[in-house]
Amino acid sequence: MQTSTNQSHDAGDTINCNSLPWLPLAPQVWIKILRLSPETESYTVIVRAEPGGVLPRHRHLDNAEIYILKGNGAHPQTGAFAQGDYVTERKGATHEPLVFQEETELLMISNGPSAFLGENDEVLYLMDVPMLQRLAEVAH
Repeated sequence: MQTSTNQSHDAGDTINCNSLPWLPLAPQVWIKILRLSPETESYTVIVRAEPGGVLPRHRHLDNAEIYILKGNGAHPQTGAFAQGDYVTERKGATHEPLVFQEETELLMISNGPSAFLGENDEVLYLMDVPMLQRLAEVAH
């Protein structure tokens, strides 16, 4: 992702996250796309949820790492979390819907897609690099 406030150099990139748009992901849940890597299928996003926001039931098709920037809550499979916590989500893990009780922001680094699931474990859609690319294009 590049915007006019981002800087790229041979040694790496600096991204002004404040200039990135919040994009809708789920009911009362938004994301900012920081990095997409089609070569590795990995991506980095910031997720923001309002009270009552719901992250739908999903399965991780690869490992993910999460750092809680703001808020507290309880994840049905990984337990309670609070600002400053680091959470790991393992490849193959299925997570029940996460309902946010308070405004929460988190940094998520995913090594691959997550599959959002229906009632019978059918894949409704993937959160992967192509889906995130389409979401960013619609916002522009």
